[in-house]
Amino acid sequence: MSVQFRSRKRAFTLVELLVVIAIIGILVGLLLPAVQAAREAARRMQCSNNVKQLGLATHNFESAMKKLPYGKHRWTYGGPLAQILPYLEQSTIYNQFNPLVLTVTPESNTVNPCGGDAVNSFWPTTFNTMRLRVPAFECPSDPSLYEASVAIATDIGQGNITPIGGATIRGAGSISGYTSASLRNAGGLPGLTNYMPTAGTLGKYNITNPSSLTHPYYATHDGPFSLEKGLSFAALTDGTSNTVMYAEVTGAFSLSGDATTAALGTRTWSIAWFAASAMPSYWSATRKPDLFSYSSFHTGIINVVLADGSVRSLRSGNTLPTSGAEIANRTNTGWDAIQKACAKSDGVVLPDDVLN
Repeated sequence: MSVQFRSRKRAFTLVELLVVIAIIGILVGLLLPAVQAAREAARRMQCSNNVKQLGLATHNFESAMKKLPYGKHRWTYGGPLAQILPYLEQSTIYNQFNPLVLTVTPESNTVNPCGGDAVNSFWPTTFNTMRLRVPAFECPSDPSLYEASVAIATDIGQGNITPIGGATIRGAGSISGYTSASLRNAGGLPGLTNYMPTAGTLGKYNITNPSSLTHPYYATHDGPFSLEKGLSFAALTDGTSNTVMYAEVTGAFSLSGDATTAALGTRTWSIAWFAASAMPSYWSATRKPDLFSYSSFHTGIINVVLADGSVRSLRSGNTLPTSGAEIANRTNTGWDAIQKACAKSDGVVLPDDVLN
């Protein structure tokens, strides 16, 4: 007589299944932050490489043209990023522009030879060309660069300059904006950027009141990019290793609650790369992500490239001056340090605690 044995398959009990699910959940919870941190580290490295490329392209521009790009075209608002396109291997984009949109005309010329600003000059060719995206101008950590922008900044001015059709903002910078909806209806948003050339505290500043507490400070803290005048590296008398050329920006966002702790809300301003003109550092590196503030999506730091081509990082979280005396006496040390970093000829060698 033969005896047959049947193997019994043992199933998971409900408790065992729940334990396995819980263990998997814990492992995923431990792994996910590490994966996210690794991805952000890679994005931050790519961002550093982007600003490095801007520095190298500007060096190549200066080598070929014997001067740096100018800070802003007074008619079209064209800025340094548009001028260095051929040195970023983007000649295909650059060659589509009518040369007049980036050609400086004599100051005596009171008639706009281009017929408009960045959007309207030689419509629609200039607009269609500036709509093209340039990866080197975009930070990969920006989660929503092309989403929900209420307005596009097509010009950021320097010291007391208000372009035709522009509106003075806080007495020093100026912008000329178009709503996202109007630009989308006209064919699409322009190509945007997360990097801005630096103008120093308020750009080139003419002292109108010698007894002022602030005017002499502003005049001695102009940056490497000047309105419609390309400077040479020799004009950066502080030395190329002591002068910031480009810095990160996020654009502006709505906030709820205190600016030091509030999460970002809706994006309210973005910046078009064609007209990303030299940006004043007066409002730089505040905790609040503002149109005029150097800022980033990287925790605690803002990538910058110095005029010697080296990539460093500014510390974010400074407070703005509350009085002329605070500026003149340099008692706001964090804010003053950034002005030193962005100034080309203030006679200061940057201390180690200004940049990472």
